[in-house]
Amino acid sequence: MGWFARPIESVADFQKLKYRSPPGITGEIFKEMGIAAVGLPGGEIVPSAQRGVIDAAEWIGPADDLNLGLNAVWKNYYLQALHQSTDIGEVIVNKTVFDGLPADIQEMFRTAALASMAETYAFNVARNAQAIVKLRDEFGVQIHDTPPDFFPEFVRATNIVLDRHAAEDPFFKEVLESQRSFAKVAAPYWTKILDLYSNLGNAALQTKN
Repeated sequence: MGWFARPIESVADFQKLKYRSPPGITGEIFKEMGIAAVGLPGGEIVPSAQRGVIDAAEWIGPADDLNLGLNAVWKNYYLQALHQSTDIGEVIVNKTVFDGLPADIQEMFRTAALASMAETYAFNVARNAQAIVKLRDEFGVQIHDTPPDFFPEFVRATNIVLDRHAAEDPFFKEVLESQRSFAKVAAPYWTKILDLYSNLGNAALQTKN
């Protein structure tokens, strides 16, 4: 969720702050939650924080936040939140050119794209984990869990904002309905699987060995 000048314990605490969030739908969601969200380019976050223009901010993740220097301004970092509705990495190829390639070359292209995404995910997990250790041990940053009342409030506000866009844009509505239909089937299963890894991880962290 980002960096804060002082710890927060609830959404009510969050609502008292001016928060740099991404523009677009996510920014609308925070505003729907009653948070004073402002959109700032990356290069303006640290100067604005230093001048007291904003009280909190998100950027990308621990490693990129460290590179940006947010740890030099604030010492309270909250891990869990959704700072963008989706994260897209894409390769766009002229369809006529692609269709003209041999079938084996097309498959190599698809495989390379999938492998690149998998490698990027694993790479980011590693670099962000290393950054958390550095932020905590070298820079004295306090790593917090996001207050639990944030999540139901975020979901409530998300549905309001998404329904608003769906009412204005037929294609948005079509995509949203498709995603919600898929989520009804996939989310219960995937949530339980994620609980597995969370439970195992927490058990391992509590083991002295």
